[in-house]
Amino acid sequence: MEVQVGGLVGLYGGAVAGILAWWFGRRMAKKQRGLDELHDHIWQKARAISWFFTLASSYLLFTLILFGIELKAGMILGVIILVHLASWAITGMVLSINMNMTEPLKPSRVKFGIAIVLVSLIIFTILSITTGNWWFLIASIPPTIIGVLCALASEISNEE
Repeated sequence: MEVQVGGLVGLYGGAVAGILAWWFGRRMAKKQRGLDELHDHIWQKARAISWFFTLASSYLLFTLILFGIELKAGMILGVIILVHLASWAITGMVLSINMNMTEPLKPSRVKFGIAIVLVSLIIFTILSITTGNWWFLIASIPPTIIGVLCALASEISNEE
């Protein structure tokens, strides 16, 4: 059994970088009086919503195992933590933007954008698993960006 130095550096280096970014962000927010009840409510709500995404990813991974696809424990744990942290961050950003806008986001646009993201990720993940080529996941980046932009875009008004 050999030690993978790059994996250890990535694992613990990523944790240290994340903790430092979190600490620096909170310090800057505290200086600008950004740590109030609204901030706490937004991020608590985002954390609660992210658990639904984590549950859905767990069910999806269990379903893949039931269909006979071999998945390693490290890969499963990596996917679950990535889904949890990414959904927490994205949900928190959407809620923060929505709470601080003069005109709130339209729920139909947000749902449409989330649907684009989910459909593209599901399609490209299934394509990657069936072909065994993980590079197909990179093709899901443009539709994901389009979905996020669609969800966050405010409606353009024509005042003529």
